[in-house]
This record gives sequence, structure tokens and C-alpha cells, in this order.
Amino acid sequence: MKRNKPRNGNLLILLAAAITLAWIASSTTAAENGDEWKRYQIEFLELSGSKAPDGGSMEQWVHELKKTGPSIREAASPEAGIRDKCITCHLGADNPAFSDAPEPLRTHPGKILQQHPAAGFGCTICHGGDGAETTSEAAHGADTVSANPLIPTKYLQSTCIGCHETSYGLEGAEKLEAGRLAFEKFACYACHATRGINDTRKFAPPLRDLEKKFKDTRWLISQLRDPRKLNPRTIMPDFKLTDEEIRDTVAFLLSLETEREYAKVDLSEASAEDGEGLFTELGCKACHSEKADEESFRRRVPNLADAGVKLEPDWILEELKNPKELNPDARIPKLDITETDTAHIIAYVTTLKANAETLESETLSLEGASVENGKELVKKYGCYGCHAIEGFDEEKIPGVAVAETAKKTLADLAPGGPQAGKTKWDWIFDAIGKPRHHESEDNPLKAPVYSFDEGEVESLTTFYLNNYRFELPDDYTAAASRPRMAGMAGERIVTDRNCRGCHMMEKDVQPRIEKYIDLKTYVPPRLVGEGEKVQPEWAKEYLKKPEPMRPWLKIRMPDFSFTDEERQALIEYFSVKAASAEDARLPYVMPIDREDIPPLEIEMGEYRLRFDKCMQCHPVSIEEGLPEDVELEDLSIDLMLSKKRLRFEWIKNFLKDPDRYAGAGTKMPYVYYSPEGAPRVVDAAMWIDYVTKYLMVMEKVPEPLEEEEPEEEEFDWGDY
Repeated sequence: MKRNKPRNGNLLILLAAAITLAWIASSTTAAENGDEWKRYQIEFLELSGSKAPDGGSMEQWVHELKKTGPSIREAASPEAGIRDKCITCHLGADNPAFSDAPEPLRTHPGKILQQHPAAGFGCTICHGGDGAETTSEAAHGADTVSANPLIPTKYLQSTCIGCHETSYGLEGAEKLEAGRLAFEKFACYACHATRGINDTRKFAPPLRDLEKKFKDTRWLISQLRDPRKLNPRTIMPDFKLTDEEIRDTVAFLLSLETEREYAKVDLSEASAEDGEGLFTELGCKACHSEKADEESFRRRVPNLADAGVKLEPDWILEELKNPKELNPDARIPKLDITETDTAHIIAYVTTLKANAETLESETLSLEGASVENGKELVKKYGCYGCHAIEGFDEEKIPGVAVAETAKKTLADLAPGGPQAGKTKWDWIFDAIGKPRHHESEDNPLKAPVYSFDEGEVESLTTFYLNNYRFELPDDYTAAASRPRMAGMAGERIVTDRNCRGCHMMEKDVQPRIEKYIDLKTYVPPRLVGEGEKVQPEWAKEYLKKPEPMRPWLKIRMPDFSFTDEERQALIEYFSVKAASAEDARLPYVMPIDREDIPPLEIEMGEYRLRFDKCMQCHPVSIEEGLPEDVELEDLSIDLMLSKKRLRFEWIKNFLKDPDRYAGAGTKMPYVYYSPEGAPRVVDAAMWIDYVTKYLMVMEKVPEPLEEEEPEEEEFDWGDY
């Protein structure tokens, strides 16, 4: 019987096995003598025999095995000062075949090595540790005083900010970004400077004229004693002040009076019942809660449940009429509201008297208080970081800069008490979440105690741990793209002004106000895809001076007093969020010239608009009266605004598929196509084109077509 020749593959496998056994036999003795890395390389070779080669033929794999031997391997980049021997043990880091291998042979998780190959970046830039060492204890910096210990996995994203300009929109840095957002949410920048956040506005209200603002000074005393007793969700931290410190601080703050005269509000004909309804109709409910057991839209937004025992009615009037005069840094906008409705609102909120019992139980007297000592306490605790306070305008930011803390080793950081963390990350974690652990005789407590939400202390620790620019060549740093920076700047404004309270900003994420308004068409318009919908020049003017587009509604866009820079930032933000971002980023949209459109097409567009009775639901102005045969909830925006407000292509897309471009709650019917995309009229695309062109050049509102009544035929009874 003729013997079959063995396949080349079998020979190669046998050869690979022989090489592997020989390599293991020659290396085992050395590994047993204590070379840890050699033992890992032996284990790697043992495992490699059962792994298929990654992206290469068996011949190439055998070639690699022939060259393999016990050796130190390293990833070096002299220009960056990188010389990491980590891959001596972490041999499977870039090989997907080792995804189920034990550490240190396992494949590196995620896609990070695709953008940051170890050959160019090394390992320690991201992971920390000492890349020059070859034992796990020395390389990982297991001792707590190591200059660069290995960073725990849960804080690993902290190093991203060493090379990247920002964590906003950075894939794989979600926890770091959550820390940045928490840093802004709690106004940590008011005491601790950090790169990328240059907000010079005061985070909290100015502390002046408090005698004219507060109806009962016991509220202020209670606020300093235990902020969360008055409002469990307040963002105000607890400084753990003594009675003496509270007394002196309150005495000093009450001494900061101005000569401002507050107008007297007349509530003699005001109705609290009407005010309660207006609280929702005018959109106050989008941001504020007036119920003790209900949160406001954001923790920073005041809960008004105790406004009746806290605030003077005259001060409320001034806040509603001239918020920027009371506080130039105020986020509250100026409402488009009548004097009568203003009085109704004030009458309502002054009936809200939660915390009355708490104030009744407050017995601390201001007798014997030291105003001078109160001023020193305000300076000691850095109250001027968040609040504008007379006499502290020139004071430096009260806390240590983030980068200064991030650059230090544990040994360089101020020693804490016996409970303080024993690693740098634990030290930072405690400083943020458990500041009492840092209190000692040599280090008296100054940092207040915050009420953080779940996960925020860990994300803030991640943000803090390595937040400084690493000393690396420019090739290793990554500047954020303009769209990303525009997105971050706009998102900061959208969050700061609580835009999501009224508007849908992301698909299927309902605004808060929608929970309280029965008719969904009364809810402010959604802003999903706004960048591809509106013309930037119109948007810039509208943000400067909002004009009612649906004047029959009570709820209207207020005046936020946006700066020119803020308006431009918002326009760019909506542009980069648009589906067709490149088109949306055009700084100017060329108007359509009537001369460029064939007269017949304009005439046909006008005819179709009249035929479809579009003007029936789109009144031009409230002065000319609203249609009598149409429900208010079915009315929509004046079509005369189209040529200045809307983009040509968006109108065409909207007429074809209203639900997709205006949301499923739109009242706009499917006239030209069905929801499935089937034409409902002959030449649907042509009619949409004509109507859109007419809207872009429309000079006056067309009259609806007159419906001709059928003529009745006269009957000659003479025939009978």
C-alpha cells in the first residue's frame, strides 16, 4: 500500500512543538531561579501552541517561534522619554488570540491600542508604574510612596487628559468626562482653578441687601447650620460651622447693605390661584419645583417650596423684572410677562411655606455677634469663591489649583488624619467625599462637605488624579477638533441655562415641562436637528431679542441676555449636532432670489398653498384675529417667517415627512406622502418643490381659495 505524504501543515506544527519544548526546557531552570518575567514567557509559549496565528500563515508563526527566547523586550520612544519593559511580561497585549489568557498574558481590552500602539506610546503614560523595572512589585509601584504607582483600573481614564485637550466627546473617557461635568455642576472651579474651565461668573447669588431679600433671618441661620435640612437636594455644601461662627457670619452678611430702592409690589388684586396656574403656563415649572417633595430640574435651581417664609415679595418682584440688575451673573432670564401675571405669580409663591417649623425651632440669637470676625470667617472658608461679596473683589481664588494637586506624589500631599487614604487616589477620594478624614491638629478643616450623587466622588477623583499637561512632544498631544470644542461650549450654555427644561434637545428625551402641560402642542418646540432647520442669521437675531412666534400662548422664549460670543457658540453647537453638520456650519445662508424662480413655479406654489388651506392653521398675527373654526392647539407658526427663519431643504424634507423632521407629536398632516413614503398626490415631489420656493419668496399672505357652491337647477312646475 502506497504511503501518503504528510501535509506541510503537520510538519510545521510538529516543528513548532519541538521548538517550543526546547525553548521551555532551556528556560525553566532560569525561571525557577527567580526571574519572574522568564516564567511568564514560558507560560506564553505554552499557551501559544494552542493559539492560531493572528493574521499570518503558519510559516510566519513558526518563524517567530524560532526567534523566541528568554529576553527583555521594551517599547521605546526616545523623543518622549519612554522606555517601557512592560511587554516583557504582557506578551499578549496586542494579540486577540489571548483574550481568554490569564494576566499578564491577556489581550489588552478595548480598542485603545489601535490608536495608541505600545510601540509608539509605551504603557506607563496611560497606566503609570515604572517601565524600567521587570518585577511586578517594582514595576507596579506597589509601595504607597512610589513616584508613579500603577493606576487602578477604575481611575485609569485619569491620564487621558494629560495628552488630550478635553474629555468632551472622547471615546473611552466617559468617567473622566463625568468628573468634568461634576466639577462644573458643583462649581469646584470657584475655589480650584483648572485648565479648560474659565468661567469668571459667580456661581451663586450675591450676598448683599439680605435684609431686603430675606423675610426671616432665621432662614439664613438655618441655611448655614444645615443646608440639607431646608432642601435635601441643595447644592450648597455644609461647612460644619459652630454656633459662634454662624452668628458672626450672619451678622457680617446682614451688614452688607446697598442704597438700592426696591419697588413695592401691589398684591391687593392678585390671585394666588391664578398664579398657581401661571406657574406652569409661563414655564416656571420647567426649572423650578414649588413642592417640598419634588426636585427642581437641576440641583442648582432653587426649590421654591419655602419661598413664602424665605423671600420678601418686593425682592421677588425685582428678581422677575430686572434679574440682571440684581445679579449680573444671574442665569434666570427676563420673562415676557405682564404686570398682572407677575403679581399673580408673586401672590402664589408667597403662599409656599415649607420649613416654617424649622425656622420656628431656630433659637440662635445674633446678640453679641462680631461683624469683623464674620468677615474673617467669610475669607477663611472662601465664600467669595461662589458669591459676590463686597470687600472681596480682589481676593485670589481660595483653593489649590487642580494641576498643583495632580502633579504631587502622596508624600508631597498634606498629611491627613488617621483615617486618611494611604494612596494618592484614596487621598483625593477622601478630600472630595470624606474631608473629615483629612482633619487633624496640623490641618484644620476648611473644605466643606458636599452631598454628591452616586458615582460622582469616583468620577471627580478620576478628573483630579492626573489633570495636568504631560511633558511630551507635540506629536503626543491631541488638540480637540473645532466641532468638538464648539459642542462643548454650546453644551455648557445649554446646561447652564436649563434649556432641556423646556426643549427636547435629543431625540425621545422629553423636556421636564411636558409632564405638566396637558396639550403637547403648547410645549416649546423641540430643537433636535435645529442646525439643519433654521438659518443662522435668523437664529442669532432671535437669541438676541426673542419675538413670540406663537403669541396666543402664555409660555414664551424669555430673554437670557446672551452675549455675542454665547449666541455664536449656540449656533455652532446646533450646527455640529445637526444631521448634515457640514452644511449646517455654513455661517450664512444665501437668500433665494425671486428673479431666479420661473414665475409659473411661484404661481403654482401659491395655488397649492391656497388649495391645501395652509393659512387656516398658520395665522399671521393675533391682532388680525385667530381662525374661528380651528382649535388653538392646532395652530402653528406664521408662514411669513419661513423665508428668513427656515432652510430651503429642511422645508422640503418636512413637507415630505413631518413626523421625522418635527417629531411624532406634530399636528402637521401628511399631505404629499404617506408616513410609509407612498405619494398621496400626483407629482408630489414637484408640488413640494413649488410650495417651498413660494414660501421662500412669499411677500404677503395669500387668501384661501373660495369654495364655489354648486348651482341649484331651477324646476319649472309649469310642466305639471
